[in-house]
Amino acid sequence: MTKFSIRITTAIATAAVILGAVAPAAFADTTITVVGNGAHSNSTVNVSNTTSTNVTQQNSSNITTAVNSTANTGGNKANDNTGGNVTVTSGDANSTVNVGVGGSSNTLTITPNCGCNSTANVTIAGNGAKSTSKVTVTNSNILTVLQQNISSIVNAIVSQTKTGKNQANNNTGPGDTTIISGMSTSNVTVNVTGSSNTASQ
Repeated sequence: MTKFSIRITTAIATAAVILGAVAPAAFADTTITVVGNGAHSNSTVNVSNTTSTNVTQQNSSNITTAVNSTANTGGNKANDNTGGNVTVTSGDANSTVNVGVGGSSNTLTITPNCGCNSTANVTIAGNGAKSTSKVTVTNSNILTVLQQNISSIVNAIVSQTKTGKNQANNNTGPGDTTIISGMSTSNVTVNVTGSSNTASQ
């Protein structure tokens, strides 16, 4: 008896995660002073503090696994015997194939910001009559993370087991002729893990 097992596993995984976040501002103190302007004066102050961080991670994996496993038993001969008992016994034929393939991965740990002060100290004093003062302070911290995985995984597995083909021919009695063939077993396990992305802060 012959057992023939073929498994071809193809996994193509593409994963992309884009994370855009506005984190708490992390700037040094901003001090603005508007003092001593004359009457009917107009004062406008605009302050913009921006921190931008861009992180890019990319993986490309091309994995090919080829396995050929063969186990044979049997093929024994006990021919042309005269008298007595004839016994032909074959052992077991076992083929066990375990394949584990993991795709690529990206892991990103973002360090928290420095915790610096982001206090705006604004002083408007001593300006003349009917004067106008306008102060605008903008703090922004922009974090952009791009993670991309491209995995092409191909597994080609051939597992073949054979048992039997024992011969006990042309034997002359008295006596018994017995042929016992072992078991033929093929076990194939394929585990494929696709790509992954992890981002934490």
